[in-house]
Amino acid sequence: MAVSAVRLRGVPLALLRGELSAHKSRPSLLILQELDLRAESIVEVDTQHLLKSHGIAYDAQVQLPGIGRVDFLIEGVLIVEVDGFAFHADRSALRRDLFRNNASTFKGLSVLRYPPEAIWYEPGRVIAEIRAVLERRRDAPPRLVSK
Repeated sequence: MAVSAVRLRGVPLALLRGELSAHKSRPSLLILQELDLRAESIVEVDTQHLLKSHGIAYDAQVQLPGIGRVDFLIEGVLIVEVDGFAFHADRSALRRDLFRNNASTFKGLSVLRYPPEAIWYEPGRVIAEIRAVLERRRDAPPRLVSK
């Protein structure tokens, strides 16, 4: 709700902090201190929480040369995209994402894509897959692309 208030409704974060401080709401103030306003949707907020709660560091809304903006970049090698239907409902969006996946692979990055339902109803699966990809990447010997 705080992300929605700040990003979508234009409520200044300082105002929220001030109001909560006046009411001495310590738990809420602690949550606001950790608020990551880079999320562009509620499912991205939920994904941020999921990653944080499992100790997985990430960068959000990262612009990658030759690829474009990605939802999450983990350890500089894994892109995690959360694809809601509203932003992926037409052929041009599909084409754009397919080409972005190809560019990511060509540049040596792994990509995992999830629908919102996976974040909400199968968080264990999402975390297990992220950890498996990261572990495999750490254990794999470096490869050189031949020309």
